[in-house]
Formats: sequence, C-alpha cells, structure tokens
Amino acid sequence: MMQHARAPVHAVGALPCLPRGQHRISTNNRYIPVRDHADQEIGTTASRRTRRGDFLRAATWAITQRLHPKAGNTTLRVARDLAARLNADGHVAYCRDTTFKRLGISRRTLERHIAVLRELGLLVWAVHGTRTNTRPAGSGEWAGTATIYAAVVPRAWDDALGHRVSGHGYHARHIGFTDYGRQMAIADARRRTHPARRRDTPSCKTNHPRPTAEMRGKKNNTSAPRGTRSRPRRQHEVPEPYRASPGQAAHAVSVAAWVRPRVPWTQGEGLRRLAFALRPWIATGLSAADLAADLSVWRVLRRPASPASVIMARWSETAGHDEPAAEPGGGEDTPCGVPPNAAFRAAVDTVRSRLPSLSPPIEPEPDPPGFVIRDRILASLAEADWARRARTAEQCLTFAEWEAVCDAAERSPL
Repeated sequence: MMQHARAPVHAVGALPCLPRGQHRISTNNRYIPVRDHADQEIGTTASRRTRRGDFLRAATWAITQRLHPKAGNTTLRVARDLAARLNADGHVAYCRDTTFKRLGISRRTLERHIAVLRELGLLVWAVHGTRTNTRPAGSGEWAGTATIYAAVVPRAWDDALGHRVSGHGYHARHIGFTDYGRQMAIADARRRTHPARRRDTPSCKTNHPRPTAEMRGKKNNTSAPRGTRSRPRRQHEVPEPYRASPGQAAHAVSVAAWVRPRVPWTQGEGLRRLAFALRPWIATGLSAADLAADLSVWRVLRRPASPASVIMARWSETAGHDEPAAEPGGGEDTPCGVPPNAAFRAAVDTVRSRLPSLSPPIEPEPDPPGFVIRDRILASLAEADWARRARTAEQCLTFAEWEAVCDAAERSPL
C-alpha cells in the first residue's frame, strides 16, 4: 500500500468548474477561495462592486471567520491601506514599491496578502500593470503602466449579513435586506450610534471632600451648607487696537482676501487670522493696495510659520516707537512750539485740496480673466521648451542631454 493512499486530498475528487458569475459556496456551506486568476478579473468575478465602508467590513468579516488559512492581521492592514486610497469608483492603484515601505513589510509579504485578498473575493483586477515604456522613444525617461484594483465584496458576505442583491457579478446591486439582515443592520446601527460607555477602574476615581451638614436642633435631616457662588467665566479681552465692530471685521476680511494672493509670504495664513492682524493697519486709513505694497517690501522669511504673528509683532514695534517718551522730572506739560496762525492753516488747506488732482488714488488692478492666464502659461511653457531645444553642447551637463537635443532637432519639422 502506498504511503499517501490515505491522504484526503487524493480521496476527494476535484471540484466541478462553476460557471462564471456565480458565488463559490461548497455543498457543506463552506466558502471556497477563488484560486483561478481568470475569475479574479473585473468582468468575470462573482463579487459585486463596493465602496470603502463595506469593503473594510467585508475584509474584517472574512478574516475573523477564517475563510482563508493565510489571512491575518497583516492582511487587514493591507486592506485598510487600500481602502484609504480608494477613489469614487472604488478603484485604487497598487503602488507596490511605496506600499510595502509604508506598511513596514517586505515586498514578497505584500504580494502574498494581495493575493489572499483576491482569493477572498475582495479585490479584482481592473487594469493589469506592464513594464512597457509609455514615454516617447529617445526622451530618456521610463514610466510603466500601473496596476489598478477594484474593491469588491463576495456573495458569501451578503448572504451572511442578509443582504438582498440584484444581478450577478461586478455590476450587481444591494437592493435591500431580509428579515434576519434587517435585524442585524438595526443592531449594528444602534451600536455605532450609541457606543459602549467607558468606565474607569476604581483606582482612577478620586474621593473629593464633602461638606459636613450643619446640625440645628435635634433634627438630623438638615441639608449641607450651600457652597460659594461659582466665579463667572473670564472672557478673553481683545486688545484695544484689534477691537472692531462686525462691519469693520467684515471689511478687514475683504481686505485680507485682496492682500493675501498678492503677498507671497502671507499665503500660508488663514484668512480670518490675517484679517485680525491687519485690523490696526486698516484703522490707520491704509487701503488694500497700500497694505500689499508695504507688506511686499518687508524683510521676512520666505515662508514664515505664522505670518499673522509677524504682522502683529511689527505693529507692536511701530506703536512703541510712535509713543513719545516721558521726560524724567517733567511733571507738567510744556508747549513744544508756537501754534500755527490762520495764514499757515489756509495754505495747508489749499495744498491738501490740490493733492487729489496732482496724485489721484491708485485703483487696484482687476484680476485678468482665466483665458489670459492660460495663454500666458502656455506661452511661458513654449518659450521654456524652445530654450531647452536650443541648448548648445557647452550648455548641456551630460552627453546624454546633448544627444537628446540632437534627436529632438532632427525630429522637429523645418
């Protein structure tokens, strides 16, 4: 008698090949993994398409139910990483070279657990990646075709949760619940809406001192003395130069919205924080154009961590220098000059009346329309491409760059 004659794998005949589009459940209600690669395509799978939430719940169910002997916690980590990158159609790029580094596993381990997810009916191929170069010949660059997976859920998960499914395969739809599935869905919704309360251990609780009751007469049911009134909450007081009415605050936000895109180092700050920092400058009468011109000439870092703090610190320095210093020993205010006479005031009024005609206020330039910006970008790209092709041998850093320039010149029409 041969040694392997009693092996169960030889005693049981091969399972019949099921038609495509049907879920694989054996006669004893045990799930059969999808081993054949031909059944792991988007057009031949028995699983239906899904989104992020159902994909994660189905992956957790399949792993906890031990439907695959090689599925475990690492498989669930891989499924969560894929679910975090799913798009609106339920598709995700494989990105093998970056995924295994992000998860802290080896490349072979990642490939093995991706295969486990495919065999569980949770992933199918939407696009097969190839190493064929998609860049033009002679460009010196290489880029292959990415592998795209589609998230699906097997029919066994729908049957276990009491889902009613219309259709077969990838384009099947979840249309309702059975009576058992409705009860499970209601219980799951209640559990997610009202999570279990967290209870601290007795060692974490503290015994606060309790006030003793005042015994008056012979009664022992007197109430405890009332505690002192709780102090009112101390509201945050806004400094004087930054106080503003609702209308002034709205005007400051509009000014900040005009200034921020024109001053590069302020573009990393929030609009309301920037408007709050600009309130003292706006109160002095400066327009949005004047503020943008002043902020553009400040010597600050290219990308400060907090542009609003820089503006507020500069205002504090300016306000400190503008205040007159108190003279030591000067108890009384002494006049520092002769007041102007009527003729001088009349001359000043005449000059002020002529100023608007001599230097009219500068109106802010309107933003150019979108097609003008697009034409400028296309023109700059064309100019950069022409300059790249017009390089000489001395301007190229390597011989490969010079060969690429020569090839481009030969291919370009005269």
